[in-house]
Amino acid sequence: MKHILTTLFACAALMACSDNNYTSNDPTAAPDAPAVYNVNDLKLNYSMFFKPSNGWTGDLMPYFENGKFHVFYLQDARDGAPTFHPIYGATTTNFLSYEDNGEMIACGEDNGREDALGTGSVFKEGDTYYFFYTAHNANLDPKEEIFLATSKDLKNWEKKGYVQNGWGDGYDRNDFRDPFIIKNEDGTYTMLVTTRADYKGSWRAVLSQFTSDKLTEGWTRREPFYDSESTMNLECPDVFVMGGYQYLIFSEQNDRRGVHYVYRPVGTTNWTIPANNFLDGYAYYAAKTASDGTNRYLFGWCPTRDDASDYNNYSWAGALVVHQLGQKTNGELTLSIPSPVNQALSNKVSLKTEVIKNAVASGNSYSLKGSNEKAVVVFPRFEKEAINKISATIKANSAKRFGIEFGAGGNRKYVYDLVLDTESGKIKLDYVVNGKTERTFTEARLPEAVNGEYQLTVVVENSVCVAYVNNEVALSNRIYQMTQNPWAVFAEDGEANFTVEFFN
Repeated sequence: MKHILTTLFACAALMACSDNNYTSNDPTAAPDAPAVYNVNDLKLNYSMFFKPSNGWTGDLMPYFENGKFHVFYLQDARDGAPTFHPIYGATTTNFLSYEDNGEMIACGEDNGREDALGTGSVFKEGDTYYFFYTAHNANLDPKEEIFLATSKDLKNWEKKGYVQNGWGDGYDRNDFRDPFIIKNEDGTYTMLVTTRADYKGSWRAVLSQFTSDKLTEGWTRREPFYDSESTMNLECPDVFVMGGYQYLIFSEQNDRRGVHYVYRPVGTTNWTIPANNFLDGYAYYAAKTASDGTNRYLFGWCPTRDDASDYNNYSWAGALVVHQLGQKTNGELTLSIPSPVNQALSNKVSLKTEVIKNAVASGNSYSLKGSNEKAVVVFPRFEKEAINKISATIKANSAKRFGIEFGAGGNRKYVYDLVLDTESGKIKLDYVVNGKTERTFTEARLPEAVNGEYQLTVVVENSVCVAYVNNEVALSNRIYQMTQNPWAVFAEDGEANFTVEFFN
């Protein structure tokens, strides 16, 4: 969990392009563009994609009250300290700026029960807030127990200590974490806990279920709330009701393979697993929800990469990414850019084209013909430490791969394609070298075109990039080279028309 971020990678892309279809408003723009390199953004300011100044944002535990979202999270300092992941807090009213309120619940003494803190949830009863969270020490048996802290103001928390563990309950007492509280119609309380058990004839992931009429004590085990054979653990569970359906959201511990959901009509017992039960892609994790009474939002983190290199594995923790949840008539969930963010990013900026290859420009509309090779229209760099929004209406025509290209410096030998791939039915982030895909970093389902068109919204801040397609699917990405080089729209294997607007 602890990584020292350093910048390791630097590569130059200095060859000029000599294709007859290559035109540029600035003839020196392509060959003279700076080298492509990674940037350690630990100290950069993040506004929309929040991170603390002294570390990174871990598992989220949002709570809404009186017009304000209180976003509690596990703070990841990566400083090598013997205790780690205290619970910090931030607040926001618009998802564009956050007030960092610092430490809320501290770790315990070294070698104690609270060597590290883990995910939990906030629940209010009367005038008191109850924060159930995980106490973790890998050197103790059991490794994990459920602890409690209380507050009167969501700022000052008093630790109450031990609440529950899995000892003697037939569960894996070393995986016993992420408590979530539900108040039942009869006035009792249910606590869900992420763990594993020998259940239904096999050892599997379960959400254990305990009930109590006192909230702070007297928890009695019931049948598991949900179980799965396909994952190690159902981490960070969240349960809510929306539009006549009850939803369960969880994160799949197997290599942190994304955020998932299942649902059922309220009052029924059988869960539906949708054909596409991913919420976002592989670069999004530990998401939980909160509602302002009108809209419900999903709070998760987009991971950093080891050593701040685009070519290394994802790290634990990163920057906060918030999606707005929507709902289809059949109960399936959709993801879109939060309305307050979309409305606020309305300062339209005129786009200047730096390179046009196999394409024709007319105002902010571009006709790209990528039949024989990639067609691109290249634009200037993003403004650093600013929130940038691209809005594009794309008519695919005959193109099979099209989208946004990042890192388009030099002769564009090394680029990152945010590609809408109609043949595979996916939106993907591909690393492309010399025109060939070397690696797909993350992907999500590509929704159907609407009247032959795709609406693509991309929000960029520093090394975080989040794409939304047709207000239905989201894909979060971490690209360290993104703001160091120009960006482009592109089309391959056919023709596509783009209408592009840029905002900040």
